[in-house]
Amino acid sequence: MADDTPADNTHHLATEDKALLRAATTGEGAVPVTPDLLADIGASLDARYADIDARYPALVEACPYETRLAVAAWVFQAIVDHATEGGTFRYLIYHRLGFGPDAYVPLYQAGGMTISNEFDLSGTKGDA
Repeated sequence: MADDTPADNTHHLATEDKALLRAATTGEGAVPVTPDLLADIGASLDARYADIDARYPALVEACPYETRLAVAAWVFQAIVDHATEGGTFRYLIYHRLGFGPDAYVPLYQAGGMTISNEFDLSGTKGDA
């Protein structure tokens, strides 16, 4: 299995976010954590959650039925592969689904971490 590091498509992130992402994904670099930084992170997450809640349902609704069906089938297959073969949440979203770091929050909020942690079919192969 490949590592959990996403492809480098971080051009849209702020410098502080890039530093945090680098430290979180590679263990390299230092980011001083202060109360102000934690407050900024919380506010940023709140804004991102509000944006997701406001925009995503309309984006999905705007897709033709056949496109939604194809995407749902593709995602289901990736989830079953993940549940059978294992891996981390980051591996699921970056490698199996092909997203970058910007997908972490919306897919986490949608329950992706629960799917990754709780859905395990690795012991079912060959069972009747």
